[in-house]
Amino acid sequence: MRKIAQRLLITATAGLLILSAGFSVSAGQGQAEKLSLASFKSGSGWYIMAQTMARTIKGSLPPGSQVDVLPYAGGVGNPLLLAKGKADLALGFPVEAGLAVRGEPPYKRKVPIKALVGNLDISWYVFSVRAATPIKSLADIKKLKYPLRLAVMPKGSSGEWNTRKLLEAYGVSFADIESWGGKVSFVSFPTAVEMMKDGQADAFGQICTPGHPSWTQLATMTKLRFLPFGKKVVEDFSAKYGFNPAVLPKGTFPGVDQDVPVLGFATLVMTTDKLSDELAYKVTKALCTNQKALENAYKGCKAFDPKNAANVPLPLHPGALKYYREAGIIK
Repeated sequence: MRKIAQRLLITATAGLLILSAGFSVSAGQGQAEKLSLASFKSGSGWYIMAQTMARTIKGSLPPGSQVDVLPYAGGVGNPLLLAKGKADLALGFPVEAGLAVRGEPPYKRKVPIKALVGNLDISWYVFSVRAATPIKSLADIKKLKYPLRLAVMPKGSSGEWNTRKLLEAYGVSFADIESWGGKVSFVSFPTAVEMMKDGQADAFGQICTPGHPSWTQLATMTKLRFLPFGKKVVEDFSAKYGFNPAVLPKGTFPGVDQDVPVLGFATLVMTTDKLSDELAYKVTKALCTNQKALENAYKGCKAFDPKNAANVPLPLHPGALKYYREAGIIK
């Protein structure tokens, strides 16, 4: 009986050692994570970019981890998803993210946004008019009290906010335009393009990227004039909202016969202070060390240089800051 008891004790001890070793391996691998990344509607550039980012981030996480791409919200809505805890990560623009951090309209309260990776692409805000209009500058709209038929993105969108603020900088409101006999139509991007092509709209302001298919189509089929933004307006918007002085380069689209001063900005990946430092570090490192994969999926990321990834007008997450210091990007 004593020998049987000894054998049982040895067997049990061996089993415990094996289980202990198994637990050690599991602990070393880390616990699987589940993250969500907010982008924009399915098929958009942001959605395509986010799909590649999700795969890249997942590869840096423990086995069994999951990174879901949310196909909605966009520039204005993504900070709200972060604030409500409905997304862990999000694509965004410095302008809207900055408004959310400060709690300025359209945001009702401050959102603790932290930046991870910035300057992922090149974007501009541009304002165009049909070449047949007498409008040669934004100041002409007020000077002539022109009855402009203006196509604007839906209320609450980045495009609507940008257009409204730009016109206000020149002393023009949507109400002014309608009081002069004009019309302001809040429509989708494709509808705005069709309205401009068909002559139902005289002007349209919206976000633009190099080689943008919708802008290329519109400029090819309709003679457009891209209006330059005044130096003071660009400087004010850069200082107050996080834009940067930029130009729409000559030849970008048909009719762009010279460089046009516009407002520039770039996509960034953001989160909140709820994301752990460890995860923020891993996400930042994964994206900064896989630039080519991002570019292959979304050509706009060709402009992404990891050395400029920390150069954003927003507070960096401590985990991201750790990576940038280790990589020598921030001294």
